Amino acid sequence: MPSDNPVSDAAEGITKGVLDWSLEKITSFISKLKNKKLAFLENPQTMETVMDQYRSGEGKFYRNYITDKSILPLVMIGLTLRSVEEDEERLHTLRDNVFKKYHAEGLHVAEFVQMGILNRYIGILLEELTSIPEFKNSIEEILKNIEKHTLFVRTTNKKAELIKSADIKIRASSPRIFIISGIKSATKLVSESIDSFKVILKDYEFERVSNNEKEILFFKRKNH
Repeated sequence: MPSDNPVSDAAEGITKGVLDWSLEKITSFISKLKNKKLAFLENPQTMETVMDQYRSGEGKFYRNYITDKSILPLVMIGLTLRSVEEDEERLHTLRDNVFKKYHAEGLHVAEFVQMGILNRYIGILLEELTSIPEFKNSIEEILKNIEKHTLFVRTTNKKAELIKSADIKIRASSPRIFIISGIKSATKLVSESIDSFKVILKDYEFERVSNNEKEILFFKRKNH
């Protein structure tokens, strides 16, 4: 019997045969997805860019390990944000559309991918890999509960507010890995707050990824 939800069927298919897709299947999937999942993007060029990410090596990797159908599109949009960073107009339009559709939490998931944070997070998981199911669960856990595990710093934030917010999140959920990030003009605020973050995250190991465009702090809970 034909399915009443072809988009759901298509999304399910990507987790079953990532490397076995024919051109015909990919084309069909793109058509179905455009009409439903990506309609909010409005721009056909951006839709095509998102689908390019589905076919990319990184996209194929994530399709193997992220099976939640509500999260995977945001991951691909995050890759798209990264690919259009040089085009300020497209970048801001896409960010705005994501915010309107998925609100702040959805945008944070996309930014988490865009900034390469998910890649490093996966690297940390691989260092202590015990099983593939646990690996998959850990990836989906942080993406589905992004606000518990991360603090996204904006230029409008105040240092005292950031420290208090981080403290509240740590006390509330004691995440295995906690991540603080800021981009562009927010990088200075993040770097100036490092010592204060270390105080409230004293039970965590510290790792820093820093350049002119981003400041990302990884705190990994120590094993006692």
